[in-house]
Amino acid sequence: MKSRLLILLTVSFPSSAEQIVVASDIWCPYICSDNSGYVVELTQQAFATVDVEVKFETIPFQRALKLTSQHKIDAVLAVTSEHMLNFELYNNHIVIGQYTNDFYTAVDSSWQYSDLASLDDMLIATILGYDYGQSLNQYLETRHPQIRTSGETPLKSNLYLTAKRRVDLLVGNRYVIDHTARQFGYSDDIRYAGSENEITPLYVGFGNNDKGRSYATKFAQGIESLKQNGEYQAILDKYQITF
Repeated sequence: MKSRLLILLTVSFPSSAEQIVVASDIWCPYICSDNSGYVVELTQQAFATVDVEVKFETIPFQRALKLTSQHKIDAVLAVTSEHMLNFELYNNHIVIGQYTNDFYTAVDSSWQYSDLASLDDMLIATILGYDYGQSLNQYLETRHPQIRTSGETPLKSNLYLTAKRRVDLLVGNRYVIDHTARQFGYSDDIRYAGSENEITPLYVGFGNNDKGRSYATKFAQGIESLKQNGEYQAILDKYQITF
């Protein structure tokens, strides 16, 4: 999921075009490594409408948050309001997606999510640095034991742990889990076991300085243009995303 190599994805512009540097980890189909992913395309095309070139760097998510807060890059993709608060990022409140907590077990398990209490006595696989929403975050803060993976491909690690029954379940986003399970051959080894009702909006987090706020304004203008010309919905349809 995370690569320590920087993969540079660009939209073609004249060499004199203004350039914004944005980053995130791989979270496909939201953010993919081959110049695709619906959040990547929305960001590229929104800035294209205001003549800004996007240079996208694939780096670990936690590092992307820190670099944006330090103004070493300009923005980080697919962040929550809690990330904004914790890293003092600028939020223009343009929602680019949403996140739900979806639960998966090994294929032969009969467990089903009903409420937070149903997680008691379950060994849960999560990812270090991820925001799971207020309710689940609070639960996990006092919850032991749990497995928190990190590194280049933490979701792949969690799929392996779940398929091999090293943990009882994993939590994540259903779009991303299903995509990653297909990619790495775990689709037949896991099963969907329900979702939490809490929905967490996702944003682009900008540096909290004049430059970042200017880019946030341009991004909002670009998104509005995409909505008016139909390209916004076309990108969502391409990736079969609804929110």
